[in-house]
Amino acid sequence: MDSLTKWVRDHEDEGYALQQNSSLLRALVATLRGRKARTYFRWIKGHDGHPRNEGADRLAGEGARKDDTDEVNCNIRASLSVSGCRLSKISQKLAYRIIRERKERRTKPRRSTSANVAKVIDGIRTCFGVELCEAQLWKSIRKRKELSRECRQFMWMVLHDGYMVGNKWMRDDMSDELRQRAVCKRCDETETMEHILFDCAAVGRGTVWELLEETWSLTKKQWTDPCWGNTLGAGCTVLLTSRGKRDTVSEALWMTLASESLYLIWKLRCERVIQNDGEELSIRAVENRWYSTMDQRLDLDRKVAALSKRKKNKRQEMVERTWEPILMGSEGQVPERAINMGVLVGIKRVRRWDPG
Repeated sequence: MDSLTKWVRDHEDEGYALQQNSSLLRALVATLRGRKARTYFRWIKGHDGHPRNEGADRLAGEGARKDDTDEVNCNIRASLSVSGCRLSKISQKLAYRIIRERKERRTKPRRSTSANVAKVIDGIRTCFGVELCEAQLWKSIRKRKELSRECRQFMWMVLHDGYMVGNKWMRDDMSDELRQRAVCKRCDETETMEHILFDCAAVGRGTVWELLEETWSLTKKQWTDPCWGNTLGAGCTVLLTSRGKRDTVSEALWMTLASESLYLIWKLRCERVIQNDGEELSIRAVENRWYSTMDQRLDLDRKVAALSKRKKNKRQEMVERTWEPILMGSEGQVPERAINMGVLVGIKRVRRWDPG
């Protein structure tokens, strides 16, 4: 309502660059201006039995359940069209946003990106029972604090099919030595990102997922086998408590453990194929790498939480609650204030090695 009344001038001065559904807003404003009679708006209390309000809710629900979106005619008569933005209103942020939007309109979606995004969204629906759009997936990768910068970049590259794996090594300009990297030497099949992350029999992938499962069992939460949805879509994790409410603590822990494990599998694969010429690491070495990765991530979260200067450090409280189920002190007990920088704790090892 405000977008059609008191904010309309500001939005037009900014060229609608910062508004969602800008084409729809432009069309609505133009339609109102094209009316010969004066238009009045009246506020109506929602869910109060008003027939048109209830009808609007019903239509909105029907639209949300559709598999495909309806085409809405947003064409505007030339005499009512307001284009561009006011020079005095342009900031660096606004100009950058406009440039990005124009580039995105000219860029055709990549077929491989669309396929990967569809697999992730379908996996999220299967694992967590929620319906998401593509924009929500990309936003979760950009904004979720539980995902490290390296993990976010890795997820972005995987979804855009940006890594040199499989058939990409079979291009005409590749040498015979480089073409050999197209095939997994352990499985004797052409590599794909799905094969590397979820199917490969080489030492590393299976061990990492087993460690994640064993560590996750300490939380007493249900385990779901890793797939595109709950790993590459980890930023959209939805877990519920026994009362049916969002379990934000367990969600944060899964996002962290799953994303770090996923990225570690990729790093181990690259070391094996490129650095070690196909030679596999031992299971013990992989386990040490996984625990080291998680300990480093825990240390990072502790340091970031300690930087807050507020009296009530909500960030530190959240880190403590998130990591506490899988931490162990020096005598096998979770210490009080386990995330405090003065307390030495690490990830609870669910496997014990016999030194002999």
